[in-house]
Amino acid sequence: MNQVLEGYFLRYRNVIWSVKGCYHPEGYAVALPRMFNGMKIKKLSTAMELVRNHFSYLLKHVSEIGFEVPLVPLNESEILDPFKARVNEPLIKTFLNFFNNEIGITGSYLYLGSGKDIDFLSFKAEHYRTLEELREKGITEPLTNIEESELETLDSASFKLLKSKRILEGMFKGIGYTFKIVECEDFGTVKGIKEFDGEVKVIKLIKPFTLPVKYLGIDKNGNQFILTSFRTRFTELPVNSLIYVKGKILLRDNFNDMDLDLAEVVKLKSF
Repeated sequence: MNQVLEGYFLRYRNVIWSVKGCYHPEGYAVALPRMFNGMKIKKLSTAMELVRNHFSYLLKHVSEIGFEVPLVPLNESEILDPFKARVNEPLIKTFLNFFNNEIGITGSYLYLGSGKDIDFLSFKAEHYRTLEELREKGITEPLTNIEESELETLDSASFKLLKSKRILEGMFKGIGYTFKIVECEDFGTVKGIKEFDGEVKVIKLIKPFTLPVKYLGIDKNGNQFILTSFRTRFTELPVNSLIYVKGKILLRDNFNDMDLDLAEVVKLKSF
């Protein structure tokens, strides 16, 4: 396994950086600022603007990703490992016990030691079944509220509906949680990029709850794409979902990748 993956954090130049995705060139991490001058950065667009303004020297084109991304040098960074996080709160310890303490703690509890909600990291797909059982037994509950600061790409109605149906997010004894299950795979390299503006129907769930998620989609002209994302907001989309996407197709050597994380707009048309 790589030294760092999605869900890890770094401390570099007095900034907390969130590691993104699975591909990272040797000695570097693809990462975006999460805490800058005491301010929490939640939106990808805001984080990239901050990088361009303050850390432009980190930006490099990576063919496996298809565009410029910040490459943070690991030898100049402190790695914050979710599986080495120390917590003393009984509530968190109880939740960890449901998974035999095989999961890590990420998010603000990792880099600040506290937070309004809890983020967990797993590398085991079977943990999704544990989450299902917790929901079926009423131990966890669906999330029903959203924060305006979270809204990006998805419109508020789609965001709230999907969040309320999702097993990977929920409430445990009054505290919100988000659960990332990461299962990396080689996506190959990007040969070109095309713009896309239209509706796509999800016709097959390839990998709907482990990151990166993958769905087989088809547009009105019969063109097929693999919809992908590393963001929780695009997990657990149901089959036959119809979504409007204004974004980009990454023409990879293995497949045509409709990367929802790069989209300007994603809107749920039918569920």
